[in-house]
Amino acid sequence: MSVDGMPLPAWKHARGRPGYPADAAVWNRWYAEADYGWSPASSSVRSELNGLAPGRALDLGAGDGRHAVWLAGRGWHVQAMDFSTEALAIGRERAFAEGVTDLITWSVADVTAHTPAPGSLDLVLAAFLHLPGADLEGTIARTSPGLAPGGLFLHIGHDPADPRESALGLRTAAVLHDSARVAAWARRAGLHVESAETRSRPVPGSRRPALDCVILARSPAAPAPAPSAPAQHSHREVPS
Repeated sequence: MSVDGMPLPAWKHARGRPGYPADAAVWNRWYAEADYGWSPASSSVRSELNGLAPGRALDLGAGDGRHAVWLAGRGWHVQAMDFSTEALAIGRERAFAEGVTDLITWSVADVTAHTPAPGSLDLVLAAFLHLPGADLEGTIARTSPGLAPGGLFLHIGHDPADPRESALGLRTAAVLHDSARVAAWARRAGLHVESAETRSRPVPGSRRPALDCVILARSPAAPAPAPSAPAQHSHREVPS
């Protein structure tokens, strides 16, 4: 639940606070008070997913729905999940304005406790879902079996090396994870990691780019069916 280039309220990133809030009430307050308009989908999400054939997606920590609406606009059926009712209310408004209401299901839930039905998804998106390591690893482990064979898992988060994070004091080190660490969690969950990198992302209104941790992984493809044995034909001798 991070917005590219969006100024954050002073109370949210003041030093001495416990870091990135993991409290629905805090996020409800932020979304209720913030007046920043509708931010676009992250450029990192767009670059990874644009042009893919649509399917069924789970957007973890969907926030105000910017990624869910973007996906739905490209034909995806999306379950947008977040524990902030205020955030999802904004998302519903966005979906209505974009004409994609029927393609998105909004779920008020704790993403760290959600287990999708096995094989029910083509994409799991965890975009700027900043959680302590054990919680994020557990979330990856629980949601990965929900991917159909060949389905994608995409994680994008603020990288620990991003100087913007330490300068503003937005998040504690406990919720910032580098690509090697997240990739290891994805592999433990049975996914094939296709790329794991720290990527520079331009930030509107800032001369300093952000650094994102980007992990793209895939659920193993279904094994090819074993070739069937050739039919056995019996041959009877015909009496002469």
